[in-house]
Amino acid sequence: MKCPRCQASVQSEQITCSACGFSATLLHSYLGNQWVRLERITDAAHCLRLEDTRRIEIILDDFERSFPQAFFAIYLGALPNNFNVAELGFWLLNQGAFNTHSVSRRNDFGMVLVVDPSAQTASITLGYAMENFFSPKNITRMMQTIGSHLRKGAFGMAIESSCIRAGEVLRKHARYMQWQPDAAVPADSVSDIGLQPLRGGHRSASRPMPENPTLRS
Repeated sequence: MKCPRCQASVQSEQITCSACGFSATLLHSYLGNQWVRLERITDAAHCLRLEDTRRIEIILDDFERSFPQAFFAIYLGALPNNFNVAELGFWLLNQGAFNTHSVSRRNDFGMVLVVDPSAQTASITLGYAMENFFSPKNITRMMQTIGSHLRKGAFGMAIESSCIRAGEVLRKHARYMQWQPDAAVPADSVSDIGLQPLRGGHRSASRPMPENPTLRS
């Protein structure tokens, strides 16, 4: 796991980053700890043209059809000077209720691309369940491509390329993952067959932010 502020390696049980002192409680002081509802595309900076948005929606639809348990979301907006794109991505995956086509999707299976157009910076934050599929090399290549588009002001292309590349990475892993009947165990309950009852009006993240949260990405 990486600290969203300094990218140092941290253990899941750590409350603060030993390298820079970052803690999720610092984000709460800026943004609060309430759940926020978000669309898959949040263009707070008004950077996208209508045709860009429509094309990205088609790509997101294809992504969700290919990977029904996952989602890809985008936030574009200028950030305060004391706040970076990786920190916002971290907060969004912990506090965001994303309006995907299926409310059963959990943030563990989410990817959030945050873009600050004024600073021309971007970050991709992965949910817990997605981390094993994306190597540092995958993320570095995605960010290089995003950066080249941002420098040209091509925000739509930056988003499209990142989502398409994420799908390619996941498809590659899917080809090597096959059902193994010998490993199957008889189901004893509804939860054993992958069905979880909804609690309240919206699903919560499978690991809600505790009062004294540990670092997570």
